[in-house]
Amino acid sequence: MYDSVDRPEQRPRRRPGHPAWRMPAAFAACLIAATTLSGPAAAAPPTWPDNPNWQALVPAPASDNVRATGVTRTSGTVTNAAGLTAQGTGSTVLTTTSANSPATIVLDFGKEVGGTPFTNVSAWRATAGSSVTLRVATSEALPFLTAGSNGVYNSDNGSPVTFAVNGARTYTGALRGGFRFAAIQLTTPGSVTLTGAGVNFKAYRATADRYQGYFVSSDDQLNRMWYAGAYTTQMDMVPAGVASCFTVPVIFDGAKRDRAIWSGDLMITNPVAQLSLGSNSTAYVKGSINSIFNLQAANGRLTSAVGFRGCGAFDYAVTYSAYSAIIAIQYYRYTNDTAFITGLRGKLEAATAYHATRVNANGLVVTDDNDYWQTRQSGEVTEYSLAYYELLQNMIWMEQRVGTAARVTEYTNKATALKTAINSRLFNTAAGLYQHTNSRPNVFPLDANMNAIRLGVAPADRVPGILSYFKARWQAHGSQISQPAPSMADPYGHTIEPLNNTWEVMARFASGDTTGALDLMRRHWGIQVDPNSGYYTGTFWEFVNANGLPSRGFDSLAHAWGAGPTQLLTESVLGATAVHPGYTTWQVKPQAGNLTWAQGGVPTTGGSLVVKWARDNAGQFRLQVTAAAGTSGQVWVPLASASATSTAVTSGATLVRRDGLYDVYAVGAGTSEFTSAP
Repeated sequence: MYDSVDRPEQRPRRRPGHPAWRMPAAFAACLIAATTLSGPAAAAPPTWPDNPNWQALVPAPASDNVRATGVTRTSGTVTNAAGLTAQGTGSTVLTTTSANSPATIVLDFGKEVGGTPFTNVSAWRATAGSSVTLRVATSEALPFLTAGSNGVYNSDNGSPVTFAVNGARTYTGALRGGFRFAAIQLTTPGSVTLTGAGVNFKAYRATADRYQGYFVSSDDQLNRMWYAGAYTTQMDMVPAGVASCFTVPVIFDGAKRDRAIWSGDLMITNPVAQLSLGSNSTAYVKGSINSIFNLQAANGRLTSAVGFRGCGAFDYAVTYSAYSAIIAIQYYRYTNDTAFITGLRGKLEAATAYHATRVNANGLVVTDDNDYWQTRQSGEVTEYSLAYYELLQNMIWMEQRVGTAARVTEYTNKATALKTAINSRLFNTAAGLYQHTNSRPNVFPLDANMNAIRLGVAPADRVPGILSYFKARWQAHGSQISQPAPSMADPYGHTIEPLNNTWEVMARFASGDTTGALDLMRRHWGIQVDPNSGYYTGTFWEFVNANGLPSRGFDSLAHAWGAGPTQLLTESVLGATAVHPGYTTWQVKPQAGNLTWAQGGVPTTGGSLVVKWARDNAGQFRLQVTAAAGTSGQVWVPLASASATSTAVTSGATLVRRDGLYDVYAVGAGTSEFTSAP
C-alpha cells in the first residue's frame, strides 16, 4: 500500500528491448534468419486463455425479485412445495390442523440474499377466527435454523416475519439483511395457497455488467474467493432509503448484523468495493466516510461506528479512530478524488493530533479499551501503537500530495520515534517476537507481529523468524488470534478471525513468502467457498473456530472484514497496485506461487489497468500490461532464477534495475509485453 523504497541497484545485462541496446535492422534480420536455420527452435512462451468467462463466477441474483433454488425440507401437510422455487410451477398449499404440528417448507436460496421476504397468497381458510398466521424464519446457515418443541422455527438472529393472512394478496415483511434459508410455516389451523414466495433484494445487486474490475486464474478455488469477497461487500452495501439511520448509500459491517458502519471493517471492504465495482461503489464508500467524519468529536477523535445502538456515534476503541481516518486516505489512493480529501484534510490532521495525545512518556499508545478482540486491553498494547503508526504512514503519503512539507516532517518524526519505541520496549528479544503488552511479554498476538512486518516496523532480520513461528502453529483453518493460544481469548470462544489472517497474508506477500500466503488463504477461506461445507453462503464469515466453521447463529456469515481475498488476489497475485492517487502511476508485480496463469482488470480514473501473465514448468514467464492514457508505471517481470534473463517484447520500456528475482521496467500508457526465461 505504500510507495516502494529505493533499493541498491543491481545492474542486469542489457537485453533486446532496453533502449540502450540497439541493432541495425538489416543485421537483426540476418541474425534472426541464421538462428532459425541453424539452431533449435526456442520454446513458445507460456500463454493465458483468451476471454475466460469470469462473468460466470459473478454470484449476484439475476433480478431484484429473488426466488429459492430448492426446497431443503418439509413437514406437516404440504402440497407442491417445489412450486415456490424459481424452477417450480403451480400453486403450493400448506394445511395445518394443530398449532403443534405446523405445515412447513424450508426454502434454500443457494447463497446469501437479503431484503424483504414476501409471499403471494391466492387463497386462505381459517379453522377459527378471521385470519391465519404465516411465519417466515430466516438463517444464514441451516444448522442455525432451529425449531422449538412445538415445531416452530426461529431465526438465527432477530425476530421472524409474521403475516396475518386475511385476504388474497402479496404480503411483504420487514427487512432481513442476510440469510440463505427461509422456513415458511402456517402456525395456526387452516390452509393457505401460495403462488409465490421470495425476497425483494435490498443490497447492492451487482451483475457482471456492473463490475469494473475482475480476476480469473488457473486456480478455481482462488477465483471463487475473489468473487465471494466481492459479493460479501455487495451484501453489506446499503442503498439509500433501506436503513432508517441513513439517507445516503453506505457500507455496513455485516448483512445480518450489526448492520452498522464500522471503520475497522471498512479498512478491508472499501478496497474490495473499489477494486471490483470501481466508480459504481463511490457513493457507498464516500457515504460511509462522510457519516463518520460528520460526527467527529471536538477533541479530534473519530467515532468507531455509526448506526450501532442508535443512529449516532458509537465510540468503541481508539484504534478505530485511526481506522476511520485511514479509510478516507484509502479512498483517495484508489480514486484521486482530490476535492474530497482536501475537504477532509483538516479533520484528518485533527484526528492524528488526537492520537498523539494517547502517547505516554515511553512514546507508546495507551488507551485501556477494547479492540476487535472484544476484550479490554490495558497498558502499552503493541497493536494499538501500530494502528497509530499506520495512520502516520498514511498521513505522510497524503500530505506529500495535498498537504504541507511541515506536516510531512512532523509526521515522519513521530513515526520514526514510535517505530523506535515499539522495537525497543515491545519486542521480546529472547522469543524473537512482538509481545502483547509491556506487562504481558510472553503472549504473542498475531495482529501485532504481522502488522509490524506489513508496515515495515520489524527489521528485515526479524521477519523470517516471526513468519516461521506463526506458520509452525497454524491450525487446519487458519492462524489463531494469539500464541500461546488461547491466551487472551475472545469472550465468545472464537479462536480464528479473518481480519488478522488477512494481515498475515499481506505480511507474507510483502516478505516474498508467496507460497505461505496462498497456503494460509486456502486454509482459512477455502472452506468458506466450499458449497459442501454445510455453512456455505457464497460470502465470507465474521469468525470461525478451530474447525473452520462458525459456532452460533448470532455470528455474521457475510461480514465485511472477511472480504480480504479480493484485494489480496488483485494486488499481490495479479500484482497491480496504485503508487500515486487514482493509478496515475502504478506498479505491477505478480506473485505467481503455484498458479500457471492469471489475468484481471483494475478500475482506474482513466480506464482499466489490465494485467495478464502466464508461466510454465520450464521457468518461462510472460507478462502483458495495458495501461490507460496519461498513466505510467513500473512492471516487475518475475525471473525463475538469478541467472534468468528478461526481454521487453514491445517497444517503449526502459529497464530500471534488477531487484531480487525481478527485472523492473518503466513503461507508459498502452500495451507492454515482457518475457523471461532461464
